[in-house]
Amino acid sequence: MLDEIVQSIKANAKGFNEHITYPDCPGIYAFFLNESSYLKEFGKPNQTLYVGIAKNSLKDRDFGNHFNSKSTGSSTLRRSIGAILKEEFSLIAFSRNGTNSKRELLNYKFNEEGERLLTDWMTANLIIGYWEDENSISYSELRDWEKKVIKFLKPTLDLDKRTRNYNIFADKLDGLRQICRAEAESILKLKND
Repeated sequence: MLDEIVQSIKANAKGFNEHITYPDCPGIYAFFLNESSYLKEFGKPNQTLYVGIAKNSLKDRDFGNHFNSKSTGSSTLRRSIGAILKEEFSLIAFSRNGTNSKRELLNYKFNEEGERLLTDWMTANLIIGYWEDENSISYSELRDWEKKVIKFLKPTLDLDKRTRNYNIFADKLDGLRQICRAEAESILKLKND
């Protein structure tokens, strides 16, 4: 089944604006750089960047979340790409909802202009493919298949606790994301003083 999932993801892989229809069911998806894009040392053309699952709707997860400028706080893909391109786009990180809870700082977001630049970059440089779960497998089984796909495709932005040891960029990416978290915390402290 791993071959079937990977083949489906690759066969469906297109740019954001090229997907005329997109499934509204559970499944596994992967983001790749397009054939002419780079993401610093984290990706070269056609490189797998990220693999994830949608437990309810691929369409809602991918288009409603990852490509939505208002959803960085709930998209690890957006937070990772933003951390990598932070200096280039002059991104400023903020607490997801303006509080100092650890969760809201971990799930930071960026300034409004930065969010727009991030979405534009993603739309221009990423392709996305998917595998539809037509058999309604359990969530735990879907997560098991996601893990197998991650191990096979080795996405450079993978920070999943179960598979990060397969990603040679994990520690560097964590460091860049930590810079964003520290900035969000610092801004919040200044605001509250």
